[in-house]
Amino acid sequence: MRESIENALRFLWQRKFENRDVKISEKDLEELEREGFIRKKNGDYEFTAEGLEIARKLIRLHRLAERLLHDFFETSEVEAERSACKFEHIISDEVEEAICTLLGHPSRCPHGNLIPEGKCCRVKEEEVKRIVYKLSELKPGDEGVIKYLAGDEDVMRKAIALGILPGKKVKVIRTFPAIVIKLGNSNIALDENIASQIYLIKSGNAER
Repeated sequence: MRESIENALRFLWQRKFENRDVKISEKDLEELEREGFIRKKNGDYEFTAEGLEIARKLIRLHRLAERLLHDFFETSEVEAERSACKFEHIISDEVEEAICTLLGHPSRCPHGNLIPEGKCCRVKEEEVKRIVYKLSELKPGDEGVIKYLAGDEDVMRKAIALGILPGKKVKVIRTFPAIVIKLGNSNIALDENIASQIYLIKSGNAER
């Protein structure tokens, strides 16, 4: 499938499910219809079952690529977006699952958009050694460097207000009855909801 057609499928997904104002040429829409990926209904286009599955897969690949490029190659969000547009077209199923597992099955891309679940997320595949963990998964004594926050706006505001930011090093003091971490010279208590949306690289993998 040509890249332009794959991009059109991804753009149509964003337009229909995320209310994004993205432009798709009539030529590409007509080709998608000919290929059986979409159909016209009541003056608008909707996905066929096959088209929906392909579009979902493309969205997932694109956002996993963004996450990888942003977190581990430290590219800007703009450059991660640009490079992911190329990367998504060459990732095999095996590489996709390996990347997702490596990243700790992230739920959002660097822009905060949802990453559709893959099979590896549902079974929590661990054959590839993980590098990224949720703070809530760590044990007392574990240390790590925060890579990103992946919660809703309220959770992210609370975390940021506590000084929990990407690049900060933390140590888990205890996990019961609340999760307590050492951040700088302060001990901070977190509830499970916030801790489960803070992603970090454990020490041993954290050095740059």
